[in-house]
Amino acid sequence: MIVLTATPSPTPVEMEAWVVSPGLEGFFWGFFLLAAAAIPLFWSMTRHMRRVDRNARLRDEAEAAAAAADDTARGPAADRAATVADDRSARVADDRSASAAEDDAAAGR
Repeated sequence: MIVLTATPSPTPVEMEAWVVSPGLEGFFWGFFLLAAAAIPLFWSMTRHMRRVDRNARLRDEAEAAAAAADDTARGPAADRAATVADDRSARVADDRSASAAEDDAAAGR
């Protein structure tokens, strides 16, 4: 036969909140470490996004130059189409350069 007995347990002890929590000092250290980890990540992301934008701009310029070379080889009708395409690419380039200038101004450069 199994005897059911009460299992002894430790008596509950009342603790102050400052004993079991990190407190104000822990909050500041945690915030500092989080900021120290996030700031280099933001700088890296900004650098990579600018690189992607520059590569896209260079690719668009190369495609426009190739298209212009093809259009000049085709004749006068192609020249009119090239003029329209050049106007569009010029507007896109102006928009991108304006956007890059705004980004640089916002970054304080």
